[in-house]
Amino acid sequence: MILKSYEFNKFDFNKCDFYLLYGENEGFKQEIIKTKINKRYNENIYRYDEKQILDNLENFYNTILSNSFFENEKLIIISRATDKIKDTIEEVYEKNIENLKIIIISGILEKKSKLRNFFEKNKKIACVAFYP
Repeated sequence: MILKSYEFNKFDFNKCDFYLLYGENEGFKQEIIKTKINKRYNENIYRYDEKQILDNLENFYNTILSNSFFENEKLIIISRATDKIKDTIEEVYEKNIENLKIIIISGILEKKSKLRNFFEKNKKIACVAFYP
């Protein structure tokens, strides 16, 4: 599902579990995360770089699949994402894990990008472009 960045403020964050935020406007992406997302997930936010995940996939899967008695929901924020992480994200999406939201933050992605195409063609996940 493709969303416009100006529509994101009105969008119900509970509708989707996976979000791709891409584009040049880093300030607006960070503002959305602070105002819309961080308030809801105070303690259960896990931040990764794409490189950290690809270097240690087992640790990433352990974080996602393990549930603590005190955690209701988890939020995973992946920064500096590229097409390299597409297969991992697709695998996590297919597992349909409850109480998990994943936000992927990326720079500019071309139309041919596999990651961007995965998010744009699927109706249950959201893709938001942030341009200056």
